[in-house]
Amino acid sequence: MGLLDKLTAPLKGLSEWQKQQAAAAAERERMEREQIQARRQAYLNDLMRDFSDAEHVQPKHYRELSIGEAKAGKTPAVEYLHTTGTVRLYNLLPGDLMRQASLIKAFGMRYDDLQEGEVGEIIDIKPKDQAPIEYGAINLGPVPEFKNADGTAWRFFIELSYNPSGSAGRSGILTRRFIADCEL
Repeated sequence: MGLLDKLTAPLKGLSEWQKQQAAAAAERERMEREQIQARRQAYLNDLMRDFSDAEHVQPKHYRELSIGEAKAGKTPAVEYLHTTGTVRLYNLLPGDLMRQASLIKAFGMRYDDLQEGEVGEIIDIKPKDQAPIEYGAINLGPVPEFKNADGTAWRFFIELSYNPSGSAGRSGILTRRFIADCEL
């Protein structure tokens, strides 16, 4: 072993050490991704258990409703407002019940960009700076995920509470859950 080999030997050892550190960091990163995926799956399972009795709807685009559908208020519809990054859901309940309803939960999950076996991120989309329900529509957002979301597919989990008698009568407060699959 020459002098040059002796001088560069620690560098070769350092290179092996760097490779081991990089491999360990990659393994930690893979484990973290798996843990995040498992947490998302567990959260989605809990949410689906909570919404097991939910009514599944596929809202039409609000602008595609005919005059009769819009006035009757029987066809669920979705409207995406790209200028504000908000979404509105129409006609999940009849108009008289919708005026009395309160939005309890509102979650969303984008599902068009998922790979096989991947679980989407569940986000809270309940409005914070506007009325949750106005003019018979449920307002959702604004959230950063709705910015430039035109043409994307979403699944909304909506829980509404209302009193069908219109007063604090015997019927009490009812809760209805909806799962809405729509394209913005």
